[in-house]
Amino acid sequence: MSAQPIPLRSAKAPKIDPQLVAVEAAIDYLMLPTVRPPLVREDGVHVVVADGEQFAQWTYALGGDVNRAPALDGASLWTLRTETPQRADGSTVRILVHVPLVHDEFVPAEFRGAASA
Repeated sequence: MSAQPIPLRSAKAPKIDPQLVAVEAAIDYLMLPTVRPPLVREDGVHVVVADGEQFAQWTYALGGDVNRAPALDGASLWTLRTETPQRADGSTVRILVHVPLVHDEFVPAEFRGAASA
């Protein structure tokens, strides 16, 4: 018996979501912090930051609307709804930046009045 060579199969390169590319480019260009890789979902690209100071960096860099979820067990989730700067074709990508904060933890004063409960 002669050994037959096993045909090589090439793996398909994973399709990279253009929304993810746009958000990662904005993160790199604006030097914005994250604590985990961004997640693409139907409602936009979700980003998680570590604390109120990092959340403030995103807010000052991109602006947007801040929302605070009702407190549960002494903490609440704050979300910034924003978007990437305009791309070459004029489009933007929706970004949702999240940070969990313990009651009375550092939250910039600008967010306290503007955030809805």
